Amino acid sequence: MDLEMEDVIGEDVDMCALVMARFGTSPAPEHKQLCLVAQAVAEVLHDQAHDLTPTAFFVATLSFLGRQEGRSAAVTTAVCTFLALVLRRTPAAAVQAMSDAALKILMGLLATEANNPEALEAVLSCVGGLIRDVGGGAAFSSLVGFCLDPRPKIRKRAQLCTMDVLSSLQGTAHGLGTASEVVCHLFESSLDSMSESLSGKNPSNSSTGTAVKVVHMLGALKQFLPLLSANAIGRILPRLAQLHELQQPMLTRCILDAIQALCMCSDAKVPPAALGDVLGRLGDLLEGKQTSADEVTVVTRILQHGFQKNWTADRTLCVKNLPSVFQSLTRLLASNQEAVIFAAAESMRHLIEGCIDEAMIQEGVTQLQSRGQERERKGALTPIERICVSVESSLGYQYRASWDMSLHVVAAMFDKLGESSAILMASTVINLGDLHNLPDDNLACRKQLQATLGSAVAAMGLEKILAILPLFMDGANLLESKVWLLPILKQHTVGARLQFYQETLLPVAARLRERARKCAAAGKTVASKNAESCVQSIWALLPSVCNYPSDTARSFSHIAKTLGDVLIKEPELRGLVCSSLRILVTQNRKAKGDTIAEKLVEGENSEDLNVAEQRARSKYTPEVAAANLNAISGYSRNFLPLLFNLFVVSPAEKRGDLQLTIAAIASISDKQTVQSFFVGIMNKLLKATVEASTPAESDAMEVDPPKGEESPTALRCVFMDLALSLVNGLDDEALGVLFSTARPALKDKDAAVQKKAYKVLASICEANTNFVAGKVQDFLEMLVTSLSSVHSSARRHRLRCLHFLILHLMKGGYERKDEAIATFISEVVLTTKESNKKTRNAAYDLLIEIGHGMLDEETGGSQAHFIRFFTMIVGCLAGSTPHMVSAAVVGLARLLYEFPSLLCHAVPDLLPSALLLLKSKSREIIKSVLGLVKVVIARLPVAELDQHLHGLVEGLILWSDDSKNHFKAKVRVIIERLVRRCGMDAVARVMPLEHMKLLTNIRKTKERNQRKKVPPEEGEEAETKSLQSCATTARKSKWNHTDLFSDNDEDDEYGNMDCSTKALTVAKTRTNKSESRKLRKPDKLVLPEDFMDIGDSREPLDLLDTSKTREVLQRPKSQQQKNIDSDDELEYTVDGKMIVDESGDKIRDKLKRKKIWNDDHPHAAASQGGRSFRRSDEVSASRSQSRGSKARKTNNGSKNWVYTGDEYASKKGRAVGDVKKDGKLDPFAYWPLDPKILNRREAKRNTARKGISSVMMQGIHSAGSGPSKPKRRQKAHK
Repeated sequence: MDLEMEDVIGEDVDMCALVMARFGTSPAPEHKQLCLVAQAVAEVLHDQAHDLTPTAFFVATLSFLGRQEGRSAAVTTAVCTFLALVLRRTPAAAVQAMSDAALKILMGLLATEANNPEALEAVLSCVGGLIRDVGGGAAFSSLVGFCLDPRPKIRKRAQLCTMDVLSSLQGTAHGLGTASEVVCHLFESSLDSMSESLSGKNPSNSSTGTAVKVVHMLGALKQFLPLLSANAIGRILPRLAQLHELQQPMLTRCILDAIQALCMCSDAKVPPAALGDVLGRLGDLLEGKQTSADEVTVVTRILQHGFQKNWTADRTLCVKNLPSVFQSLTRLLASNQEAVIFAAAESMRHLIEGCIDEAMIQEGVTQLQSRGQERERKGALTPIERICVSVESSLGYQYRASWDMSLHVVAAMFDKLGESSAILMASTVINLGDLHNLPDDNLACRKQLQATLGSAVAAMGLEKILAILPLFMDGANLLESKVWLLPILKQHTVGARLQFYQETLLPVAARLRERARKCAAAGKTVASKNAESCVQSIWALLPSVCNYPSDTARSFSHIAKTLGDVLIKEPELRGLVCSSLRILVTQNRKAKGDTIAEKLVEGENSEDLNVAEQRARSKYTPEVAAANLNAISGYSRNFLPLLFNLFVVSPAEKRGDLQLTIAAIASISDKQTVQSFFVGIMNKLLKATVEASTPAESDAMEVDPPKGEESPTALRCVFMDLALSLVNGLDDEALGVLFSTARPALKDKDAAVQKKAYKVLASICEANTNFVAGKVQDFLEMLVTSLSSVHSSARRHRLRCLHFLILHLMKGGYERKDEAIATFISEVVLTTKESNKKTRNAAYDLLIEIGHGMLDEETGGSQAHFIRFFTMIVGCLAGSTPHMVSAAVVGLARLLYEFPSLLCHAVPDLLPSALLLLKSKSREIIKSVLGLVKVVIARLPVAELDQHLHGLVEGLILWSDDSKNHFKAKVRVIIERLVRRCGMDAVARVMPLEHMKLLTNIRKTKERNQRKKVPPEEGEEAETKSLQSCATTARKSKWNHTDLFSDNDEDDEYGNMDCSTKALTVAKTRTNKSESRKLRKPDKLVLPEDFMDIGDSREPLDLLDTSKTREVLQRPKSQQQKNIDSDDELEYTVDGKMIVDESGDKIRDKLKRKKIWNDDHPHAAASQGGRSFRRSDEVSASRSQSRGSKARKTNNGSKNWVYTGDEYASKKGRAVGDVKKDGKLDPFAYWPLDPKILNRREAKRNTARKGISSVMMQGIHSAGSGPSKPKRRQKAHK
């Protein structure tokens, strides 16, 4: 019976009323009996003038149980059930006062109702509640004894009550110790009874019965063990380990479940010695070959959680046993079971993260440094060294099938060791380099290998990794160098030294550049390009080297001159140098606490930093960052003029990096330096402006007009860009000059000049808000007057200015601000309908930013300001043009999508007005309203969406038959979304009868597709719900204008698939995953038998020698497939000409020798290479026969077959025509099937139909020629 009433019962309530409310309408007999008991007790209390409190109900019910005799089993069950409900809300003092009498009554009921399971279950609940409140040793022993009852319901109820008691005793040493002793005694007695029955000392006890009790006890221990005292756990764990050694499958599973529950409970207090002994025994059992895969996976999880628990309790013991566990787990990687390999690798990875600390690492590093590279004996290795050896051994040839998992473990080890991995795992890096040299056919996990090498690079650093794996780029053949390492270094280098890059890698690049020039001069084009590519790869490392370098303050002066020379002389490397300078400036500004620097590097905060980046960033204190910025800003007088000149002479498409670099350097330069450069730029800008405004005099002798980039207007734009780059380093006076210069350019007729002017103003607003705050009136007047002349290309940057201005106007007190705000908001709303995607997205972003700004309390915002802003956009619905109304709907949809919790209250007033717009004849308005409806369905809670369901369906149905404007498909998609959110029944209730066929079609399509779905795997939930259910939560996804307001019907988030197709696709994907192989097999990395003997000595290959094995695997396939009999090999003369045996004597001699050898060695010939020669001959014969068959392949080698009809040809010649043959069909014209007939394009289908047309026409002509004319054989045409 369901006893869960915790959510409706109060402290002092009428228990009878609650029981009637909960079970009064239930048709179950036991519920009816319970209600009768509650009413009877309430009536007794009412007659005796007692209050209907839980205490009164408790006393009355207990008295009823104590004095009534001869009651039926159903009444006893109902009374005990009611007592269990009352006991939960009875005060502890009242229960304590009547505890002795209550226990006496309940213990008597346990004996008398032993054969009544329903009543016994209720009595156990009462006993558990009493013991929990007042205690009771004898009663608890009886309760625990029922945990071994053969009846499942009784056993489960007793276990739940025991757990409730043990949980209530947590924190009380005496009470918990007593209760734990009872559980421990019961466990030991059950084991003793089983041993006595098995040995024959107690024949009265059945061995089967005692074994079943042990199994029940182990099932109870899974729940009890984490709640017991430390002493009891210490006594139980050794006995569990002894039971596990019996290797009985049922016992083993129960034991492992109990130990796993104990290890995974963070609050359990476990003796470290006892747990360590059990973990050691379990680790030894992993060596057994008879252990099942399921058992091994459970043991690996126990080892993982057990060692993590023991680490906090007894670190010394954990460190001592940890290396042996790694050895055992490493051996599991050779298993052919996918689950075992994954479990072992995951356990090793978690043990590395949780059980290896800095003290262990430093101990190993210190000992290695003290004794150098010589290791006296294996026993002298420290624990961390032994763990590193085990991890490295997982890269051995015997684990080749699980290298993809082993590499994850190695990468975790690199991340944990950090810089110490250069000492502890140097040989591992060498092995990884050897693995990378394997061909692709023998290494399927190359991506994982490169990621692991990247972890090594990030942990050790650029300098140490190159000391272990040198590039060897000075050799004669660059193909033999480690060029493949350069992309890995580029992606993972962090915290390197600029000095190392300057003194080590740049000289290599210079030598390679010289080699490229020599090779080009000698006509070796390929070698020259290879060397030049290596130079580019080395320079591509520069941005990575500048990623939190460790010696910027000391070494930037050494590399600054080199960077300047490269900017001047090597245009192809300018982008790399500019990017490196920006990274240096931005990272140091952010470390110093400059928030503006975050805008210079876009998206850097969107990705989580890895361990190496966090380690390098932690060294960048504000003091270190300040010193680095001083070192870089000391060369600003050198870099700025150089970058200015390059910016002016560079084409427009290559100025982006230069402009960002100028802005970065100007932001850290001193004001006087930036001011001096700014004055020069403004003089040149003024000169270019004058030249552009002066009408050019026509010169009859001028043949070539000035190019676009040399015109005064183009120069004006260039100098405005330069001035824009210096904004972050200008003072208020200089900003005023720049503001005055850009103001007249807002009305310039040239779109490029106008765009640059708006960019300058937007940069001023973002760089210095205080300056702009003092000129709000000027900004307001300037933007209002320039509204009519703004060009579409400049509108996106104008929006950046409006962002700042609207926020200030709505929060400040300015005259005539309402009119200006309405004008600006209307402009922003209209911009959401721009055809340019960037401008449209900028308008959406501006709406959201203004909304967040209105809610920002730190800057004077409030919810009232936000509602006012939303109301202004709603007012745009009264626009005079369909374009304005459509834009207002789109803007409202974007705000509702972003702020659903704040605007849900406005939907009841907004939605009816929006649905009225569906009666409009404007296609633009209808499309926008349908997008708004999609947003409402996606963002509103189901409870509120149900209230508007009738209006939504009524409005959507108006366009359900419109196919001309694609609205029919859109409406169907929206109805499907409504069904997914609200359920089929809710939508059917409001759907008009004449349109019910739409819902019927949706339902049938869904059911049809679900029948085609493959059932999900066991233990996995279905990906999609039934149409009868509804999704109660709204999903949060990224805003997509095209999905909501597109012109086609591909509006769903899965493209043009409906919900049924989407569910079917998900099901197919899951099915493909379930059909993956469960067994691990080597990926073509096989040593052929021919290589069992290698070298001149013909000695067997030592498979344990990793270097020799890899040497064999790295050989070309031509050498791997070399046979002992080399007669098939071609012979060449000394000058390289091939020798051709025209007589065939050599082939005949070879066949003769082979026949003689086969006769002398029949068994060897039959088994050589796993295939007999006789079988080979048969295969060859069958292949020759197949070549002579009537069907043959086409020339292009495809799988299409062409039927020739040769079997009907007459032997007398073509003039006779086809002949009939007995047992075969009559001669026929054959038209091969063409897949083009199924093509979507009409032209393709017409081409395919020409084949059958030609066949039919030829048949007609042949039939009409008369019997005197012979029939000609019809050949197939493709």
